[in-house]
This record gives sequence, structure tokens and C-alpha cells, in this order.
Amino acid sequence: MALFCSVLAVLLVTAATLGFPRVGAASHSGSRVKTVSRHSTAGAVGVGSRVTVTPLATLVSAVSASAAVRLGSSGALFFGGLDSAATPLDAVQSFDGTSTGSAGQLPIPLAGSGAAQLGSQIYLFGGTDTNPTSAILMLTSGGANPTNVGQLPQPTADAAVAVVGHTAYVIGGYSGTSDLDSIVSYSPTAGTNSVATLPQPLAQAAAVALGGSIYIVGGSDDGAASKTIYRFDPTTHAVSKLGTLPVALQQAAVASIARQIIVLGGQGSASGSQTNAVYSIKPDDGRVTRVGTLPLQLAGAVAVSLSGEILLAGGAETSGQASSEIYAITTA
Repeated sequence: MALFCSVLAVLLVTAATLGFPRVGAASHSGSRVKTVSRHSTAGAVGVGSRVTVTPLATLVSAVSASAAVRLGSSGALFFGGLDSAATPLDAVQSFDGTSTGSAGQLPIPLAGSGAAQLGSQIYLFGGTDTNPTSAILMLTSGGANPTNVGQLPQPTADAAVAVVGHTAYVIGGYSGTSDLDSIVSYSPTAGTNSVATLPQPLAQAAAVALGGSIYIVGGSDDGAASKTIYRFDPTTHAVSKLGTLPVALQQAAVASIARQIIVLGGQGSASGSQTNAVYSIKPDDGRVTRVGTLPLQLAGAVAVSLSGEILLAGGAETSGQASSEIYAITTA
């Protein structure tokens, strides 16, 4: 009880104004569900010449703007998020590669957090309940026993997070009053350090690590969605423009597979402008190619890279209704 109160007290250190992520998702609850086998072709949807999307399972509670990390070799854990009323949730959900279930609860509801696995521990960075928080939580590899282990330099929600080596990088975000242009590093040994500045403030960008670099895709600056793709070098701390998306996107999901950066869904500057487009970005030169189409138009979904495939889960449709679907994304 003392630990719970300690974590709760820190999480309630927030900014002065409301900072919800900008998309919601419907919520429903239930027991563990039967799923479509990842090896079955039943229900598989071939999209484009290079990407296939296969339904695998449904989340216990439909959600958008959650945080996610890999679970074992074929699953993922999902933390918090938003329901259809844009209310943050405290649920921790699991997918073990076959079925979904509940894996516990966060100390308070949180949406728009960033998640990273460092060693055997999981870390959640920021997020929002009623306002953004600066708290860094550490959880066990199964998503349990949350403990406050530090603070970001300022309250932060809707940041992108990627890991290189033993360090997580928290990129951009929203402070409760303005979008952020900071890149903050965190490791259990070194704590937090401000290491770079983005060329522009960005909230709700997406980021993925590949080949020792971090690629930052889209995002929004004062509500205007961005087309820009940046590359961040954690060694030199340099941020450079790599390329341009065909359309401006925020709230996209991104992951890597087969030396490609895959961008899934997202939306433009206008509410309800979700897309079902799937793009591939070449990390060498930033060339962008349309490689497929999702079954739904989604923003605020989360993606996790596995061996040979990507898991895509949740997100909000154009109506604001959430998808509880979990998909496997594979390349031809």
C-alpha cells in the first residue's frame, strides 16, 4: 500500500493544463479469447505486393494510444491507453502469441506513455491521466510491480520512444502547454539526460531503432501533422532529415522488419482523417514506397517488432470507435 501511494503521488505531479492524446478508442472487456493461428491462412488479407496482414486475436479491451513492448518471442504487453470517451485506462493487457488476457493494472490510468524494455525490466515514460506526468515507472518483465525510478525533465505525454543498446530515447511529446523538441536519454545507470534537440517540436511522432540509428516518422507541431522523416544518431547526437512521407501523418505506428521501416496507419491534421496505408521506408536513403493497405483506417495503434513479423494492435477508426484487433504484418 505504501508503494502504491508513493507511485500515485509522483504520477500526480502534472502540468497545469489538459493533455489528452487526440484520438480515443472504444473499450470492452471479457475473458481470454480464442484466436486465429498465426500459421493459418484463414482470414488473411493480402495487401499490396510486399505486405500481408493476418488477424491473430482480439484485445480484452479495445484501446488506442497505449504503450507496448515485446513479450517473449511471439507476443506483446500493452499498457494503458484511451477508451472511446478519451478516458485513460489502467489496464495492462497481454498477448502470448496465441491468446490475450489481463496482466494487471497500472497505479493510475495512463494514456500516451512510451514503453521500453531494458534488460529484464520494462520502463514506462510519462503519459497522461488528467495532465501529463514526468514519472518513469519500472515494471517486471511480465508487466507487474510498478515502481517509480525517476523523472523526465518535464511532464511528457505522446512522446515516441526507441531503444539502442541499453538506453531508451524519449523523443518529443506534449508537456501540457506545448509540444516538445527534446530528445532525452534514459538508462538505469545514467538516469535521464537531454542529449539533442529536434528541428521542430513534435508530439505523437513514431520512432523505431534500426542499425544503431533511430528513425522518427511524422508527428504533429501545434496540431499540424508532419511529413518529415528524421534520423537520429545516438553516438553523435545529430538529428538529420532523411526523407518525406507522401502525406503528413501523426499517430502512426512504426516498426522494422527485413531491414525496412514499416509505417502503419496514422492520421493527418484533421480529426477523423485516419488512413489505412502501409508504407516502407528505406533507411539508406529515405525512399518511401506504398506497400499495402490495412483492413481498417486506424490512428493511435501500436506496433511491436518480432522475429520475422510485426504485431499491430488497437487504434481508433475514423468514427472514434476502437479496433481491438491484433494483426501480424509480414513481408512477401
